[in-house]
Amino acid sequence: MKNERQRPPFGLRMPDDLKMWVKMKARMEGRSMNNLIVRLLKEAMEKDHAEA
Repeated sequence: MKNERQRPPFGLRMPDDLKMWVKMKARMEGRSMNNLIVRLLKEAMEKDHAEA
């Protein structure tokens, strides 16, 4: 995980309601917002590859 922290930050703009949902879901799952977003994107990518 150390290499993950050495990557430069990536700014992501999103609507306030989506940001609030991510923040609440991350808190409920005991994750950071970044960790949750990465997990959701990886799941979407895997699903996309499986359907291809």
